[in-house]
Amino acid sequence: MTAISVTYNAKLQRMLRMIKKDIDAQLVPVLRQYAPEYVQDAAPTFDGWADALLIALNALRAKWVDSPAVKAFSVQLAGEVVKTSLTKSVRDLKKQAGIDVFTGNVNLQEYSKAATQQNAQLITSISAQYLDNVGNIVLTNARAGNRPGAIVSLLVDQFGVAERRAKMIARDQSAKLAGDFAEFQQRGAGFEYFQWIDSDDSRVRHRHEQIANKVTAYGKGIYRWDNLPSSEHGEAIKPGQDFNCRCTSKPISARQVKRNQERGEVAVGVYK
Repeated sequence: MTAISVTYNAKLQRMLRMIKKDIDAQLVPVLRQYAPEYVQDAAPTFDGWADALLIALNALRAKWVDSPAVKAFSVQLAGEVVKTSLTKSVRDLKKQAGIDVFTGNVNLQEYSKAATQQNAQLITSISAQYLDNVGNIVLTNARAGNRPGAIVSLLVDQFGVAERRAKMIARDQSAKLAGDFAEFQQRGAGFEYFQWIDSDDSRVRHRHEQIANKVTAYGKGIYRWDNLPSSEHGEAIKPGQDFNCRCTSKPISARQVKRNQERGEVAVGVYK
């Protein structure tokens, strides 16, 4: 994981731990309190304990999904991630090509706003999905008469599911932001070409490894931003766009492409 995705994930995990703490403090005691009533009854009903469980679940959702505080946190965190990704993209291009780029481009600003909104929605969806699943587990198992200890074990498992989903979102969104900002910055600085760089390890997709090593009319692993290579499904893709893709792009100048062609380090007629 990149430094950005690690920080992103850490804040999401902290949020989940806080939600779990409230579940343990507000929901689990209700399960244990009403256990004798529904476990010993051969035909348990929803009288009493179901209402109590629903009240606890609704209170958790009100705090962690619907509250202005959570929505503000989601927007703030999403904005931080987008801003940090943009700053890193600017720094990377300066390091790679010695170019300071202008970040006030209208299209770039609009993209940043859209990316912030999308990530804010994803952050909120983490707590919403977690609590929805918790509610389903609690009500279904309580109605079936399963003991509180067994239900709590299922809640622990569900917390693990939520943790993994949060980590996946942090990693995937960080990669997508990096890939999109790289394209914006490079094309804005006048680079028509880029080199596809994979992570050079066993986790690289076979297709992405092929793309990175393919010799085109511009050089090894070099493509045009307006004529992207294709995925295994035939769709145009760029580094970082596929799910959990860790590939990156390196800006390539028209002068470098011309040198590659003069040296015969190209495959004539192969454009992607």
